[in-house]
Amino acid sequence: MKIFIGNDINCGLNYQYTYIYNKLLENFQITDNVKEADKIIFVSTCSCTKFHILYNLNYISSVLKDKKEKAEVYLTGCLTREFIDNPELNTYKKWLNKHIDYIIPNTKPNMLLKLISKDFYGDLDENDFGFIYGDGKTAVMYLATGCKNNCSFCKVSFQKMPLKSADLNEVKEYIDIIDEQNYSELILKAINICQYGLDLYNDYMLKELIKYLEDKKNIKSVSLSGFSFKDAIKNDFEKYIRESSKVIELCGSLESGSDRILNLIRKGFTSDEIIEFVTNIRKYQYKKLYLNIISGFPTENIEDVKRTLDVLEQLDPYRVDINRYTNSPFINSNSFPQLSPEKIEEHTRIYSKVLKKRGKIIKINGEGYVYN
Repeated sequence: MKIFIGNDINCGLNYQYTYIYNKLLENFQITDNVKEADKIIFVSTCSCTKFHILYNLNYISSVLKDKKEKAEVYLTGCLTREFIDNPELNTYKKWLNKHIDYIIPNTKPNMLLKLISKDFYGDLDENDFGFIYGDGKTAVMYLATGCKNNCSFCKVSFQKMPLKSADLNEVKEYIDIIDEQNYSELILKAINICQYGLDLYNDYMLKELIKYLEDKKNIKSVSLSGFSFKDAIKNDFEKYIRESSKVIELCGSLESGSDRILNLIRKGFTSDEIIEFVTNIRKYQYKKLYLNIISGFPTENIEDVKRTLDVLEQLDPYRVDINRYTNSPFINSNSFPQLSPEKIEEHTRIYSKVLKKRGKIIKINGEGYVYN
């Protein structure tokens, strides 16, 4: 049996493509020629904006034009989520239901594998979630998907995206294995890593993992990717991170240093609160920050830009990702007065110029689909 796997369109906070691809490669021939494939699988399907949805639909359509008559088609990834009730979104869903044989939730990659072959994957638990891989030095572990927050700009706010966490005991077992195999670095990833465990245990279990990691002999450094300052500030994460000798990096979103913009975003914290939080967690050991900001959020003015730069100076991040604001007709911030493309570019240039002058590592995101 030959299997065609569609292109990987991944934001970096999903693991399903790598997991499913490697599992199938163990037992089947992966082909780049869709015309000879017995099964066609679309694993990594971003749906963060209308642009991404249409891009995926067009790509899927172009692939299916060349499929064999009896080839089965499977779909997972973010495009499988349930959307809000909207005529345009419902049209997209109807098209998928018509052209895809099996639509599998992105939180159940094992279900897809079992549908492909019960002989090889029948023993897998379809409800298992979580994945780990490593290169001998750094191990990466995915703990959860979904987020209970509702930021007004969030490109998944129009989707029903339930929180799905990996089992705590299994995560601890994997941590033990990583430590025994002499991995020195561990990256814990999630869309909102601070909310890990809320769905299973009604508690913020990341704090438990931070404590658990302190006793590991070989793991020297831990990075928390998808860090939510709102959840951390409001739920007493401060002392756990401050007292941890292992947690040395936090990768999360500031979005803006302007309290006015933070309020419009519904970010859930003020600029003073995040400054105090970061100051306190660095009391015993310097913690490296990787922060995201939004350039050109609706109504952002030059005073908001200046305030964001002031806050960034106090937070002293190692790296800043400058994300041009991308609008979508399906998100809450679409109702706000939008900045012109020229104004967004002006703010982006200011952020870039000042941060480079300060010696910060920066990355500018959003090229190519800024104004859809």
